[in-house]
Amino acid sequence: MSDEAPWPFTHSDEVRFADLDVMGHLNNVAFMVQFESARVAYMRALVPTHDVADPDGFGVMIAEVKIAYRAPGYYGDRVDVRVRPTTLGRTSLRLDFEMAVGERRIADGYGVMVLWDRQAERPLPIPAALRERLIADGATPRDAPS
Repeated sequence: MSDEAPWPFTHSDEVRFADLDVMGHLNNVAFMVQFESARVAYMRALVPTHDVADPDGFGVMIAEVKIAYRAPGYYGDRVDVRVRPTTLGRTSLRLDFEMAVGERRIADGYGVMVLWDRQAERPLPIPAALRERLIADGATPRDAPS
């Protein structure tokens, strides 16, 4: 992950006992739950009026996730998940993330999300207001000249 671009959003959570594997480390599945919590909180910050559970509203489908584990997390650790948008398509966006406990990076990666029209059951173009907010936070439209 590039350290050059700023992280416009950080979500913090604590490692719970249920998040541990048999070795006492943050379980690999729990890393993904931490990222999910951060990306949902980020989207809610961008679109506070959007109800993620509203069947008439848009949904978000996860198309791809990549995670690189860098160091273990432990019970009681306060994990900061930093999020930034990087690439913006017509119906999809990529969010990079970095997970750290203090100065110790424990994971990084990205997720590609597709906005989903629940009623029509197909991808939904990213609304203009959301697109503008993502660009303001550093996203580059896929069709933008490089």
